[in-house]
Amino acid sequence: MVPRLTAEVAGTAMLVFFGVGGLITSGQAFIGAIAFLAAAAVSVWIFGGHFNPWITLAVAIKGSVGWLRAGLIILAQLVGGIIGALLLWAVLGGEGAARGLGATHLPQEAIDGGNSALIRVILAEAIAVFLLCCAVFAAGDGINGGISMGLAYAAGIMAISVVSAASLNFARSLGPETVLLFAADTPDWAGFGRLWVYAVSGILGAALAGLLYPVWRPAARGPVTG
Repeated sequence: MVPRLTAEVAGTAMLVFFGVGGLITSGQAFIGAIAFLAAAAVSVWIFGGHFNPWITLAVAIKGSVGWLRAGLIILAQLVGGIIGALLLWAVLGGEGAARGLGATHLPQEAIDGGNSALIRVILAEAIAVFLLCCAVFAAGDGINGGISMGLAYAAGIMAISVVSAASLNFARSLGPETVLLFAADTPDWAGFGRLWVYAVSGILGAALAGLLYPVWRPAARGPVTG
């Protein structure tokens, strides 16, 4: 487990650093999508792994990895997300913190729109996570898995960023929000407190992928990646 957990920490840190970094420096969803595509493909190629708690959860629900192992992997990913955000802060400094370190803050429309707006956010994120997990299931391990993961990230970011800020990865959201608690001039406790929206939507999308993917791909019921 030590090599796998090390790879998950390092790979998630690189995904957050380069993916979120591209989003911060460009300020454009399209460029951020390309950055995540490239970062995911290269990180999987180098380290192997999931780098995303929702992918690991979906794999566990599908039965391809045990729950204890999945829990340790998810913990490593969360640590990696924080490390990646710390590296961003170290490189970009106050300018990066002023731009929120690429944190996935809910759009103001979702905050002001009440329960119906939050439901739209949860639905959008769940669909994007579902696509992401299914893409990884279909491609398996190796460079193909990394490219498929990256393409799913890119599609999700371009499709739903205006609706939900496009998290798709709880480690990618938790890392910047955690670092902003002490890197920003004023801690954004409200943004940190809204992470539950991404947690609920991610769990929903991962569960649907883990349960439904084997329905149309029966041969994939056993281990594919884990």
